[in-house]
Amino acid sequence: MIKFQTIARSRVARLILVGSLFATSAWGFAPYVFNDVSTQASINAPLIRLTSATNGTVSRLPNDGRYFPRPTAITLVALSQNTGQIADLRAKADLAQAQIDLAVRQLAELSAQGSDLRHRASIFSTTMNARLAHDYEAAQSTLRSCRAERAELAVTRSRVQKLTEQGFMAAAAMQKADTASAIKDNECQSAEAGIHSLAITRSAARSGVFLGDGYNEAPYAVQQADRVLLQRQAIERMLSDATAERRDTGLRLKDALARAQYVAPAGTLVWATLASTGTAIGEGAPILDLLDCRRRFVQVSLPERKAEAVAPHSEADIRLIGSGEWLKGHVVNITGAAGRRRQDLLAAATLSLPAAREVIVDVALPPPGAGQPDTGRNCDVGRMAEVRFNRRF
Repeated sequence: MIKFQTIARSRVARLILVGSLFATSAWGFAPYVFNDVSTQASINAPLIRLTSATNGTVSRLPNDGRYFPRPTAITLVALSQNTGQIADLRAKADLAQAQIDLAVRQLAELSAQGSDLRHRASIFSTTMNARLAHDYEAAQSTLRSCRAERAELAVTRSRVQKLTEQGFMAAAAMQKADTASAIKDNECQSAEAGIHSLAITRSAARSGVFLGDGYNEAPYAVQQADRVLLQRQAIERMLSDATAERRDTGLRLKDALARAQYVAPAGTLVWATLASTGTAIGEGAPILDLLDCRRRFVQVSLPERKAEAVAPHSEADIRLIGSGEWLKGHVVNITGAAGRRRQDLLAAATLSLPAAREVIVDVALPPPGAGQPDTGRNCDVGRMAEVRFNRRF
């Protein structure tokens, strides 16, 4: 005991104690000498707010705090098949399909009717041309007979004229022969005109134009075929419009069903459910808030006089209070004391207020490791931290 007291009272022991105290003090105060240190900092992260894309019923939502290590589909709205937008789209799609089916049936019927009319028009054209050909031949025969009779009458008139000049026949016989010859000549001219008219009619018939009363130059079957063609064009236009309507409605229906779901990115977790399962919800109403753990950052409050001491994109050392692990981050944003800050889509509140004349420095954190999602502590959002910025001398 005396020996220990002697050693403790010795000069060497006192020097060692003083040196230890100085070393401890230097070790404790060195970070504050070479760094700007702030303990008024907290972990924050942006929120992903999911809203209803259409009217419907809130589906069964995942529990708060559920972490998604990989992309996961979440059904937000259970869309009704009988009411609302889905029912309207399905009704439009069914109506468009009914119009398409009707148009297809009508086109099939018009095709059969058009084929029958074309067959009838072909028969009419063939028979009409054949009849005109026979009429033309008959007119030619009549003209030949007329010319033969006219030649015979000319011979008879010549003989009567000689006999009259010789005094064997009266002048009345000569007048009668002249009259008969003139009548037959007129008949032959009329036959020639009839043949010329038949030739014109026959030529027009070969071109598909049948001369009649001047108003109906085409047969009834051809006129009906033209009407069928116009009807077919109108129905084809209706079919095209109905097909486009069905295609557009199908795309809108598919989009509405797709928007009822959301694929949560990997590295996010359910922060808060804003609607109860089974309740009716309108378009645009919030349903779910997801916390994006991939973009965590530290919000650090510093006195405004130190605003120039922190350089944008510079590195900083971060340690969560209660943890011995230091993390490396980099400055991503610096907001002055009078700057406006939106906090509605942030998970944690900002520690500093504008009236405190403090700047807010956002320091991005590295994303959590694949094996350390921190799901039990909600990715440490809201925890206090110590941040050290390298001081520039």
